[in-house]
Amino acid sequence: MPAPRGAGFKSGAGCGFFLGKPPKSRARGFPAGSFFTGSKLGMSETSARQDIIEAALRLLEDRPPSAISGRELAEEAGVSYGLIHYYFNGKQNAFLAARDFLNQWVVDSVMQGGSQSVSLSDTSDRRSFWAVAGHMALETSKEWNEERDLPVVEAYLNLFAQTDPSGDRVQHAVVVASLYALLLGRPIFGSHNAHSVGLTDEDLPKVDQRIRSLVSALEGSVGLEQQT
Repeated sequence: MPAPRGAGFKSGAGCGFFLGKPPKSRARGFPAGSFFTGSKLGMSETSARQDIIEAALRLLEDRPPSAISGRELAEEAGVSYGLIHYYFNGKQNAFLAARDFLNQWVVDSVMQGGSQSVSLSDTSDRRSFWAVAGHMALETSKEWNEERDLPVVEAYLNLFAQTDPSGDRVQHAVVVASLYALLLGRPIFGSHNAHSVGLTDEDLPKVDQRIRSLVSALEGSVGLEQQT
């Protein structure tokens, strides 16, 4: 039998300002217009475990996991605190499970099963989506960076092995790391950096075009045609 669900809670306002705190929904307290809802992530069945994963992703839009308590996670998910331990044995595993889920979703949905790369349009249109990756990356302690398979990285390496079969795997990994910096940097820091050097919103397409040319050059170096 499934574990009993806890009584629903109204989420608190949260705390911290890391990669940019999105507006809160009056109804529940998570980011208004959040990308992380069941219908968008393909969760066809509702369960407490899925609610916890979705809540973890919403909270990670706002700040790193070490800045989020287990009780806050339970409150955001609308479940009892005990279910965090029932399903994940604590908040750390819950956030890592959310990260793994998101990675696999990117491979399945954005990369079409690993058959294509992530485009600049994918990242630019989903800032909050990529903020999760940024906030997880802000954690530098070993407990958050243990050796784990990252489906997106493996999908990229497998894709490059097909498009550039005679290429060096280390060079392929260098390209993946460089693509990450460009594709994740644009939605998180792009507008801020542009405004900091005196550019306006009207100039942003020029910045995007330059980033696209860099992405295209990187992908072309491993025999991959750039996605737009």
